[in-house]
Amino acid sequence: MNLSYFLGEFIGLFVFVVVHGGIMASIVFTGKAKDSFLPTFAVFAGITFGVYAAIAGGSGAHINPAVTMAFLATGAVDAVEAFTYILGQLLGGVVGAFTLYAIYRPQFVASKEPLAPLTGNPEKKDLVQNLITSLLGSFLLAFLVVVVVGLTAETNGLTPVVVGAAVTAAAFAFGGTAYSVLNVARDLGPRVTATVLRLGKPEWVLILSLVAASLVGGFLAGFVTTIL
Repeated sequence: MNLSYFLGEFIGLFVFVVVHGGIMASIVFTGKAKDSFLPTFAVFAGITFGVYAAIAGGSGAHINPAVTMAFLATGAVDAVEAFTYILGQLLGGVVGAFTLYAIYRPQFVASKEPLAPLTGNPEKKDLVQNLITSLLGSFLLAFLVVVVVGLTAETNGLTPVVVGAAVTAAAFAFGGTAYSVLNVARDLGPRVTATVLRLGKPEWVLILSLVAASLVGGFLAGFVTTIL
């Protein structure tokens, strides 16, 4: 196991969850700016700073299991490296969510929607739509990231910003009307934390089906890039 890959991904997801989740917590718990630019900024800032942190930590800055699956399909990483990346991502999400809870503990305890800043829950009636958007959304997101990384390979300083923009675009294209798992680690890590802390009622059975769809979408994206 390459420790730098693990630590880089851990740090990247930790930063992503704290930045994105912290901004969303401020919105949810204060009831302000729900229709403003802040949700958009939260996604962009969380991803961008998370990628910078992951690069500084020594990994390839996937910070998304779907992206790791795409690079596995292209052969850029092997199975052991992919496992290392995803393990770091998941644990970074867990610790990031615990940190977020420590910061906003009174608000989480009092909130009627404690899962909202950490992670959401899918609508049972929209399971088919959620599966479709999770698969296609992860496909597009992973495809964009693989392409972006290839195009900006010689300008790493710009890569996180462009990746942040690509992820934000995918999130809004596929997450506006349905619950979509576009980042398995961003969802599962905080969901584990929420379960341990007994915050809300995480829908594990439904979520795991969306997780599978997301991973398949990521792998297909990598496969497609190899035949283009």
